[in-house]
Amino acid sequence: MSRVLRDILENIDYGLYGELPTEISAISNNSKKITAGDLFFAIRGTQTDGHQYIPQAIQNGAIAIVTEQYQENINIPQIVVSNGRSALSTAAANYYDNPSNKLTVIGVTGTNGKTTTVYLLNAILQTAGIACGSIGTLGYSINEKFFPLNLTTPDSLQLQQILAEMVNEKVDVLVMEVSSHALSLNRVDDIRFTGGVFTNISQDHLDFYSTIDNYVDAKLELFRKILKTGFRLSNIDDSYSDKFNATGDAQLFTYSIASQADFTWKSDIKYKTGIEGTITSKNISIPIKSSLSGYYNLSNILAASTSAIQLGIQPSVISQAIAKVDYIPGRLQEIRKQGFPRVFIDYAHTPDAIVNVLGALKDIVPSDGKLVTVFGCGGNRDKNKRPKMAKAAASLSDSVIITTDNPRFEDPEAIIKDAVKGFDKNENYIKITDRKAAIQFAIENSSTKDIVAILGKGHENYQEINGVRHPFSDVKIVEELFGK
Repeated sequence: MSRVLRDILENIDYGLYGELPTEISAISNNSKKITAGDLFFAIRGTQTDGHQYIPQAIQNGAIAIVTEQYQENINIPQIVVSNGRSALSTAAANYYDNPSNKLTVIGVTGTNGKTTTVYLLNAILQTAGIACGSIGTLGYSINEKFFPLNLTTPDSLQLQQILAEMVNEKVDVLVMEVSSHALSLNRVDDIRFTGGVFTNISQDHLDFYSTIDNYVDAKLELFRKILKTGFRLSNIDDSYSDKFNATGDAQLFTYSIASQADFTWKSDIKYKTGIEGTITSKNISIPIKSSLSGYYNLSNILAASTSAIQLGIQPSVISQAIAKVDYIPGRLQEIRKQGFPRVFIDYAHTPDAIVNVLGALKDIVPSDGKLVTVFGCGGNRDKNKRPKMAKAAASLSDSVIITTDNPRFEDPEAIIKDAVKGFDKNENYIKITDRKAAIQFAIENSSTKDIVAILGKGHENYQEINGVRHPFSDVKIVEELFGK
């Protein structure tokens, strides 16, 4: 659909070389997708620099380019900006007529718990009969239809396109995961947030941020973006909550599993095999009976339920919705068949997440059973957390099988070598590089009284090796071993 170019560039500071075209057909930051009459954004990436592909974009029909530096010997108009990512975000919002202005958008940020919180809140919205959408690690949804995504938070162009699609489908409320990278790389610059949720902070992405403080500062940006008339929801059980509580102007609400807060659980809560208890606040009581288990899920249910209250949803609807959720895909997802050990698949890929998941499983292992853990570490990510992940796995498991995750562009053996530094010499671990073989070994060498935890990939249906995503699903492999 053609758009007036000056309208697309509204609120963007730029220098112009050449005569600005009146209209463009579309905008893109992928030179391969450029067609005649399109506007090309040259974006500097972590792997490649989009400025290298300007000739290809012109060859494919680009009518003008947006660049961070003037390009010699270019015969089409150049729009020079200081930050290409920021410019793309604003242009994308303008191109799709600022769709977030027509939605109530709730953002969820933190290291762990984002996916479960978004999933649960989306389920509550659906039960309440509210037209809703979600965006996150599991993909994106429009009402009851789900679609795949490659990133937790898509780039700004794809994100604005999805939001426009939601507006066309009459969605009223969007709940979305907001990753630290999305905040740092300008993906959500032009999203209008009505509410924001902070779950927790633990070590992650230090390959990108260098220090935990830099990582936290990136997360804080979400609370700065929330409308003054909206709400902030903070988990005061986390040591970094004070920073989030002090950031932003929207009304603050707190939640806690045990401490005094605006929303908390009654003391008689049960969480080892399913969750049963009551969320309380001033003049509000929400009975909860859930198939989810684990101490950490108390926090996730609190976050989702408290957000729902801020959106005006009745406690009875929240109770009904939570009760209907059997599991979160790839989050402590159980696969069970008579004659085999109980198997749980989870996305846990940080030291804290591993402790949370294995702690929940340790509570339900029979006295004469063992907890066997299969895990790996991702390639081209924070190397410092690898031995910490191994130490976390060993601290709660009777035996550990270390394997691959998504090696990406790293040598799988080198990744494993980094991780095993976290094991003590006398700890019981086995190295099986092939992930499928590792899963098979764990199941075949466990009894029906044991629990096998397969961590790191969760819902993912691929394994990324040297830039190629090969079909791979922990869930399907276990189902095949169980004979469906």
